[in-house]
Amino acid sequence: MERIIERVKTVKDDLSVIRRSSPDINRACILWGAAGAIVFFVLAMTSLSLFRFDSMLASVWVPNAAAVACLLRARPSNEIPFYTFVFFAGILANFLSGTPLATAAIYSVANIADIAIVVFLTRRGSGLRPDMSHLPDLGRFIWVGGLIGPATSALISSTAMLVDDQAGGLGAIAWLITDAMGMVLIVPTALLAFDAWQERNARPAGNWLERLSLLAGGVACVFLVFKQDAYPLLFLIPPITLLHAFRLGSLGTGLCVVGLAFVASFMTWAGTGPIYAAGLSLASQVHMLQSFIAANFLTGLPVAAILAGQQRIMIDLETGKRQIDLLADNITDAVLRFDTDGRCTYASPSVRDVLDEEPETFIGRFPTDRMHDDARETISLAQNRLTSGQSDKERFTYRRFLDAADGTAVFIEADCALARNPATGEHEGIVVSARDVTERVELEMLLTRARRAAENAANAKSEFLANMSHEIRTPMNGVLGFAELMLQGDLDEDQRRQTEMIVQSGRSMMLLLNDILDLSKVEAGQISIDRGSIDLHATLSDCVALQRPNAEKKGLKLRFERELHDNEASDPDSNWVITDGLRLRQIVLNLVGNAVKFTETGLIHVSYRVDQDQISIRVMDTGIGISESRIDSVFLPFTQGESDTARRFGGTGLGLTISRQLTELLGGFIELESKPGVGSSFTLTLPAPRGTPDREPSGELSGSDTLNIFSEMPHHARILLAEDHDVNRMLATEMLERCGQSVAIAHDGNEAISMVIDSMMRGAPYDLVLMDIQMPGCDGYAATRTIRAEGILPDLLPIIALTANAFPEDIAAARAAGMQGHLSKPLVFADLARALQRWLPTRIIENEFEPDASHARSAGQTAQAPSASPAHAAPEAEPHDIADANDDHSAFVNKRRQSPMLVRRWLERRGEAVEAVRAAALTGSLTGEDMNKHERETLARTVHKLAGTAAMFGEEELGTQASALERALRTKVSGTIQNALADKLLELADRDQSEGQELREA
Repeated sequence: MERIIERVKTVKDDLSVIRRSSPDINRACILWGAAGAIVFFVLAMTSLSLFRFDSMLASVWVPNAAAVACLLRARPSNEIPFYTFVFFAGILANFLSGTPLATAAIYSVANIADIAIVVFLTRRGSGLRPDMSHLPDLGRFIWVGGLIGPATSALISSTAMLVDDQAGGLGAIAWLITDAMGMVLIVPTALLAFDAWQERNARPAGNWLERLSLLAGGVACVFLVFKQDAYPLLFLIPPITLLHAFRLGSLGTGLCVVGLAFVASFMTWAGTGPIYAAGLSLASQVHMLQSFIAANFLTGLPVAAILAGQQRIMIDLETGKRQIDLLADNITDAVLRFDTDGRCTYASPSVRDVLDEEPETFIGRFPTDRMHDDARETISLAQNRLTSGQSDKERFTYRRFLDAADGTAVFIEADCALARNPATGEHEGIVVSARDVTERVELEMLLTRARRAAENAANAKSEFLANMSHEIRTPMNGVLGFAELMLQGDLDEDQRRQTEMIVQSGRSMMLLLNDILDLSKVEAGQISIDRGSIDLHATLSDCVALQRPNAEKKGLKLRFERELHDNEASDPDSNWVITDGLRLRQIVLNLVGNAVKFTETGLIHVSYRVDQDQISIRVMDTGIGISESRIDSVFLPFTQGESDTARRFGGTGLGLTISRQLTELLGGFIELESKPGVGSSFTLTLPAPRGTPDREPSGELSGSDTLNIFSEMPHHARILLAEDHDVNRMLATEMLERCGQSVAIAHDGNEAISMVIDSMMRGAPYDLVLMDIQMPGCDGYAATRTIRAEGILPDLLPIIALTANAFPEDIAAARAAGMQGHLSKPLVFADLARALQRWLPTRIIENEFEPDASHARSAGQTAQAPSASPAHAAPEAEPHDIADANDDHSAFVNKRRQSPMLVRRWLERRGEAVEAVRAAALTGSLTGEDMNKHERETLARTVHKLAGTAAMFGEEELGTQASALERALRTKVSGTIQNALADKLLELADRDQSEGQELREA
């Protein structure tokens, strides 16, 4: 493994050198090149001298091999100086040996080409540091150094040989063999010797005496074979070389081959030995000697490389085994392996600590043989998922087969994974890693119990908040409801202002109640932000107006204004921004309320600025101020500026906490500047893009708005009110009767169910049910579900929730129970009127005129008069007594003298409707069949407005007749009936004309 990593690093180094574009030529490179050139020159001169003395002694060309060995190990930063100096050293050596200068230059080029090619190709294939004990590197070098490099060099040198009239072909072959012999003999041996020297401290010393003895014995055997010439005993040398390969490795084999080459060359030159005794020519003897040396080299060194590779594999295996054993003996997890049949084939020693059993206990057993009953299903399921291929990994926690010594359960967490064959990818078993997680499981159980307790506490808190909301809203429903009814009566200016302030303060209280109840949701991160377009100036003005009476009572000046930018004109539409108006209102009410509370004399200044994408609201006062050390603490729950503040001014200390949390939810921040005795300045900054004006109708109705709503609202509808609270019953009944409706009362859910079913059985169903939610015995949800279960669907009987529970989840629960709408307490008159307008059906009230029964049957119509419980039905009234409040059913009879414009508008609408009916009667459209759909619909809509409004102005009979005509038009009864109904309506209208004139004059 280490050698593989080293090889990878070597290849990376090689690539980095190859990619080096222009390495610097430094002094070290020059000195190294000069030294290499000197060695090359000496070796070249020696080899050339021996060749000229006797070619037998120069059968191996050493200089090129020495240069290659130096380059493969020295690795200078720039090799150009080395090649340059060696080139000139080669020229000089050949020239001094008697070779012409031009020929010497060509020979030197051939040598440089040989060296460069061998170095480049060896590095390219084996990296910068080829290992001659590694068979692939050795084989690659034999091809490059023994054939490619020498062949190229011989080809280049042959050109010079041909020019000098030498035997170019034979000379080139001799050049190739001599050069190749030098490469394969010298370079591997030199590299192995260099590596051995560098790694002398890392490698074991070994038995040097044995090594030297083997080398000496091998050389002696070669000497003895070549000492005699009677027997051709060359076949005895290769076994000796193989012995060196097995015993001494690659370096010993290389040294052995070099030694036998030297002895064989010297003895053959001396005229002894089998090669000399063969009687061959000198050239043939040289070639035979070279073949003998090459044969021993190829016999010994590759075998040594193979053996070295095998030794490395064995070392790697042994190292890996030791590492695995070390891991298995010291790992804290229990490791087990199961084969494809499910039998355990291995269990680590750590099984003893984790599973409290000996590893041998599990060998050959199935997982199901030793498992706790509580864990059987879990383990079997995981095993089936793995073996069936549904998953590759499983993690689960189970109870151990053996409990602890004290009898407590022990829990194990197991990671299971499929073991696959690396080559084929096939499933070979399952590997399990298990650990003791008893402490974690016990902690999780504690956390689970704590979470359940917290959830129960949260549910109890939510239930408490809901009940508190209901208990507060129930009395406030009466306060606000009756205050609204008072506003619709005859009040002088002071009384009206005071009553309006009651309504505004009550509504502010309810808004604050909602926000305080939302505090728990803020802390839990569950509060919802409802962004919409609001009029910032109007919102802030309302907040200031609510606090102004408190400020005036303390003699404080309360100023409110908008800060305009330079050259900015005041534009009402620029006050519209997009934010959560309800949350903004609560924040500002808290800030302004605190300013009023903690200011005893002086001024409170509220101002705001509208920028492109944000708003800034500043509340400055001249109050008691806050010390710098307490500025941060005032935003903490139940904390105020100084220790005596609560005693002097009261309060819970929650206002600023809620304000900061809501501000952060809106994406803004609050800044505070304060000095004791000087005052405080709170600046609220919120992101708020510009909005578009959205002037939705408010909860209070103007005269014209009320007229529009009541003109579209059916009257004398039968409404069932299910309410257990007496004040709420009185208030809702009063409001419904002022809307012109007949009210029946149910005191709980069971009574409501009975009354609904009874009305259906009698054929006089209610038109609408207002259902309270929290009622004794049977609540509104259960009552609604029972009614729907009886087959009474929403299109037959709408049910509206009327409850103090105003949370979004309560609204969703009401709809889930089968209700169609929701009215929140305190009940707002305008909201009730809109709900009636939306959900009440249009009905025709029979009067004295009753058409021919045959015509009625032919038209398929049956008209019924509404009925209600006698005790709760709206009282009958004289048709012309507008001043009678019991006959009015609206809030505007008491206001008619104060609203002449409203009376004039009613008379104008009345006149338009009457004239439209008169025109239709005169043209004969009602009696003919040619009235088109558009004309009929237009006339019906006009008459509907008259029917919905007449009763509020004392002309109930006229409204009843208009309703009858409207239904006749919509149901397309015969023209005779339509014309008769129109004549009756015109008769009533003309009869009341004088009374209408009196109203107009009033």
